[in-house]
Amino acid sequence: MAKLLIVEDSFLIRKVIKHVATERLNCEFEFAENFAQAKEMIASNDYFLALCDLHLPDAPNGEVVEYVLAQGISTIVLTASLNEDLRSHMLTMGVLDYIYKENRDSYITAVNLVNQLIRNRDISVLVADDSKTLRSYISAQLKKLLYKVIEAKDGEEALLTLEDNKDIGLLITDYNMPKVNGIELIRRIRQKRSREDFPIIGLSSSSDLTLSARFIKHGANDFLMTPFIQEEFQWRILTAVEQVQMVAKIRDAANRDYLTNLYNRRYFFNEANTAHRNAIVDDTRLTVCLLDIDLFKNINDTFGHDVGDQVLIELAVKLNFWFVNMTVARYGGEEFIILIPHLERRNIRKLMESFRQDIEEFIFNQRNTHVQCTVSVGISDALHADVSLQEMINNADIALYEAKKRGRNQVIWHAERVLVEDADR
Repeated sequence: MAKLLIVEDSFLIRKVIKHVATERLNCEFEFAENFAQAKEMIASNDYFLALCDLHLPDAPNGEVVEYVLAQGISTIVLTASLNEDLRSHMLTMGVLDYIYKENRDSYITAVNLVNQLIRNRDISVLVADDSKTLRSYISAQLKKLLYKVIEAKDGEEALLTLEDNKDIGLLITDYNMPKVNGIELIRRIRQKRSREDFPIIGLSSSSDLTLSARFIKHGANDFLMTPFIQEEFQWRILTAVEQVQMVAKIRDAANRDYLTNLYNRRYFFNEANTAHRNAIVDDTRLTVCLLDIDLFKNINDTFGHDVGDQVLIELAVKLNFWFVNMTVARYGGEEFIILIPHLERRNIRKLMESFRQDIEEFIFNQRNTHVQCTVSVGISDALHADVSLQEMINNADIALYEAKKRGRNQVIWHAERVLVEDADR
């Protein structure tokens, strides 16, 4: 696994950085105390990024930065030297940022930047520009930020590339391009993808003072005139991506149950309605499973609500393990709901029985208390989605009630007598 190298000679500063990094950093990290040690560690390890002090006992003039950059490792300078000429020189050399070691917030800023760079490694960026020289320059800047880069020579090729690469997370586009210019490209993209989901940054060397406003008006998240300052370009990119990630995080939080972190009812119904429509169009099977923890009130009454909450949390972990790539939600209280598209009845029966047995045998260890529980499950399916979604849920609820009535800790399909005869069809 790639790691972060932190080069710092001060014991006190290493201690502060270690505390902040341990608390906030999303990757492994190692310290080098001097230039010689840094060279030894680089020779035997795979570092994706380095955080370097400029002035070391055996490298007083920033030699460590030159060396690390020469090894192809993206570098952030963290220094006590507040020198604008030195800062400009370092940025010209190609360091990602020059952060002044002023207080604890400086280290938090550095760690937050590292975390964003880690996320960048999973993001593909499309650069659309008819100038091969400018495309190559922009691509080089993006690769230093650890993005995966794809290039397109005009707007038409950019549209085709976006269609073929659904995982592209950012577009940087010039204005003056043959066939489809930058603004027209953005207009077409915005018919399908919003600013909140897909960031776009416009570029132009034009002297037209209205161009920035036109780009933003037609859907760009930001705009830069070329030639641009490397540092400004970098932070505009990082900010645009970070804002989209923040919106996605807020949306995800709004769709999650506060206790179990499973999806909530609102999210389930949004997904289920879409899946139901797709099942009608695609002529496929759709299945709804309702499950309930048996005698859950007894757990709360006997062991307390805190233990009961932990049982719900651990059950949620089990549900995510067993029902990968399926929509699992907390339906209410101790009741959960699962949406399963396409899967045949015999496979669902095996899956659900295995899950039921796992829960029956599992011991929930909470506060030196051993708790065991069982679940009852009701299932309803529809081939070609020939019943409404609400009717499917109602049928699953009827089947769940039947499972409870028959003694709990079992899986019952709606209209079981029909399914017994037809279970393997």
